[in-house]
Amino acid sequence: MNKNSSKIAFTTLKKLAQKSVDDYLIKLKKANENQQNAQSQLNVLTNYYAEYQQKLNSALSEGIKGSELNNFTLFIASIEQGIEQQKKLLLSLDIKQKQIIKNLNQSQKSLNTYSTLLNKQHNQYLRQQNRLQQKLTDEFAQLQLARRILNEY
Repeated sequence: MNKNSSKIAFTTLKKLAQKSVDDYLIKLKKANENQQNAQSQLNVLTNYYAEYQQKLNSALSEGIKGSELNNFTLFIASIEQGIEQQKKLLLSLDIKQKQIIKNLNQSQKSLNTYSTLLNKQHNQYLRQQNRLQQKLTDEFAQLQLARRILNEY
């Protein structure tokens, strides 16, 4: 593989790694939004639970019919079930978010690797160009010196 095709290959790999990083950043943003929404819904359910628990306690202290007590307990039980489901969802979203972060870090590492390799190639190219320029300058100086010497004699 010559140097130019190697540079093209690393540039392509770098672009793909950058796209991967960008894609994972978008996924992470969505995962964060999903987690915030799920947390908000959990907070709402928790507030409902506390509110209806308080209403039940008030009703119990004032006296409540059996059917109303049954309705309260069924409703509170459904809220508790919703809270448990929401907690499971949050756990699932947390696992998904951690996986996205892991993949993002791997993609970022690849991007850094390709960037480093491209920088090394570029620095090597610059060193070669500097050596070539120095060689040409030395040859030119030698030719000038040879001409002066020939002109003096």
